[in-house]
Amino acid sequence: MDLGFTAMNELLKLAEIGEPLWHRSVDGNGEALNIEEYDRTFRCCIGMRPPNFITEASRTTGTVLLNSMAIVETLMDANRWAEMFTGIVGRASVIDVISSNPSGSRDGSLQLMHAELQILSPLAPLHNVKFLRFCKHHAEGVWAIVDVSVDGSQPHEFQSCRMLPS
Repeated sequence: MDLGFTAMNELLKLAEIGEPLWHRSVDGNGEALNIEEYDRTFRCCIGMRPPNFITEASRTTGTVLLNSMAIVETLMDANRWAEMFTGIVGRASVIDVISSNPSGSRDGSLQLMHAELQILSPLAPLHNVKFLRFCKHHAEGVWAIVDVSVDGSQPHEFQSCRMLPS
């Protein structure tokens, strides 16, 4: 549960902070993460990054023509999430529901998930990730859902991809 809260706090800070943490992307269609500034600002909540890993992160804003609850329900349902992002998510499943709200609300829901992430390129392999997905209601119509890898829990596990809080 602590990892979920830590990841949520990091996600909210990432959303609020501008420069020098984020800089305009090369194509001008969003922002790219300044990795050196990220490392100075945040203590990595999923352990040390292996030296051969490449960290990539970007952000952009846009309008989604759905209400907040429809988005929350889609993201918290593995099958609907995979259907919404067919170009990125190959397969997805909920391994375990760790915490749920007795009222039926998604606020405070924490689930362990597995996904095959893909890039539409014959040269890019599938990336299998096991991660926590935590959902928090912040204000009327304002929700945050954060994903963070848990693959690093076993030192002998090979990881081709890890998800920092996103």
